Amino acid sequence: MFVDTKLAEKLFSNNSEPMPDDELFGNQNKKPKKKRQGKSFKIDLHNIKLIVIAVLSVAVIVLVAILVFRMMGNKGEKYAKKASDFIGADFEIASKKMDFKIKQESGYKGLTSVVDYDYVAEAEKDVRIDGVNYPEWAILFKLDDNKHITDVRYCNFKGIKSDIKGVKKEHNVNLDKFNPGTEKETIDKELDMKYYSIDFTKDGEAYIYRYWYENDSGDEQPVVLTVNYDENGNFKSYTPQLIYHQFM
Repeated sequence: MFVDTKLAEKLFSNNSEPMPDDELFGNQNKKPKKKRQGKSFKIDLHNIKLIVIAVLSVAVIVLVAILVFRMMGNKGEKYAKKASDFIGADFEIASKKMDFKIKQESGYKGLTSVVDYDYVAEAEKDVRIDGVNYPEWAILFKLDDNKHITDVRYCNFKGIKSDIKGVKKEHNVNLDKFNPGTEKETIDKELDMKYYSIDFTKDGEAYIYRYWYENDSGDEQPVVLTVNYDENGNFKSYTPQLIYHQFM
């Protein structure tokens, strides 16, 4: 049937290559198909993982730094609370069970001149307040005649460095509306300020604050506020002490 045997081979073969003689069969207008060339967006999961790991690493580092800072800042208070467990005990015996250094005299004359104590433990770093150097924190011990611990007081001098007058209030703080036995949490919400000192005794704890307000004359009136709690941590009483500038 086929005179041209070469053409017959091409028709019946599986060769997918285009035939040069396609035009003989009416395919002269057929154009070769072009492949669509679109932009392909590939997500590099490896790079995304690296970015996520880097972000999480930074977050962990920041969190650890904050926790370390808080732990360092509360070191003195933790030591004081541990020492308060030995109130009533012999000082010589108790001091050997405490994991911080205790001495008879502070290395800061400013502290010795304003606070009465028998023994003291204090921070290695200091802060300067109104031209006077104090330790960042101090723990003060008072003993009775039998050398037993009667009082342990924690002082955070770093906490009052920004302003010796303390927190600004609109008026004098009045806690008369609270009955004895009120929970400390309720009193804390009313005060809304940070204490700078805690006095531990066998009868309970006293938290001491500093704040100021403008009196009727328009003058700034600093106050030292002492709030007393019983051995169960419930409110007992409070004592505001007006401080005049010559005794700041």
